[in-house]
Amino acid sequence: MKVGILTGGGDAPGLNIAVYTLTKLLEGKHEVYAIFHGWRGILDKEVRRVTSRDLIDFAFEGGTFIRTSRTNPFKDETRAEVFARNLRELGLDVIVAIGGDDTLSAAAQTQARGLANVVGIPKTIDNDVYGTDYTIGFDTAVNEAIKVTESFKTTLISHERVGVVEVMGREAGWIALFTGLATMADFVLIPEKPVNWDIVANRVKEVYKDRRWALVVVSEGIKEYGGPKDEFGHSRLGGVGNELAQYIEKVTGLETRAVIPGHIIRGAPPTAFDRVLAVRFATEAFNAIEDDDFGKMVAYRGGDIVRVPITEVLGKNRLVSGYWIKLYETYWGP
Repeated sequence: MKVGILTGGGDAPGLNIAVYTLTKLLEGKHEVYAIFHGWRGILDKEVRRVTSRDLIDFAFEGGTFIRTSRTNPFKDETRAEVFARNLRELGLDVIVAIGGDDTLSAAAQTQARGLANVVGIPKTIDNDVYGTDYTIGFDTAVNEAIKVTESFKTTLISHERVGVVEVMGREAGWIALFTGLATMADFVLIPEKPVNWDIVANRVKEVYKDRRWALVVVSEGIKEYGGPKDEFGHSRLGGVGNELAQYIEKVTGLETRAVIPGHIIRGAPPTAFDRVLAVRFATEAFNAIEDDDFGKMVAYRGGDIVRVPITEVLGKNRLVSGYWIKLYETYWGP
């Protein structure tokens, strides 16, 4: 068969390992094609046959060697017709789509319309893909956010300041939660638990009185600022950390600074966990192809790698809930 591999949406550490591993497994039996720039690669016919030798030099780097985009191939029927025609001309039998909810939703439509068989691999540093405990890239992003936060903490202590660290996370606050737990932040703000900023300022004031510095971690998704949206309807985020820092300083009178590591936390080389997860996901995707088990997403559940129908995970987000919300409330609840 002709098997195409694409990475869509935001880049994430571990993507290159997943692409390399899958290529290495497939190339003995099938023709493997890299689809460049995500779904846009089919619209523009940026598709090239590759071997594992082409990919090995980039396998352990962050980002994605085959590039990415936030292109929606089904944005309108005119585009969908071009997409369908190009797929027929390219002759791809299977597409392995590595991405989050938007990328996987396009994969599900591709399967439903009978354009190609698909297998999905979940990735996003936000860790918010429904149906899997972990996604490729999350562990690395958290570790990088922790490094930034710990470095920032040393200067807060030295100058006796209050600090706010803004990390990525649209609907889900997993990065902020894990970063806050790992650094024992004095307050963490996540989209799942809206909180009045006066509560944050009061907590900061109490902590500062005791030890002369304080640390707050905030998820960027607690506030949207409008502006242009991407093809899947998402607004750009970022900037709430600065706004929160200004508010805390105004209310408490304490010198407050903010840092926003932003995209830096998702550009690092993948951690051991993300490397092994990428290998395990790619291996199960290969098995799904060999089993003709299409329309499935591979997932991590309780330590095992399983397959779930892509249609079951669409339109939902894996949010901080259950045990994790209780843990959040233990440290930062009312």
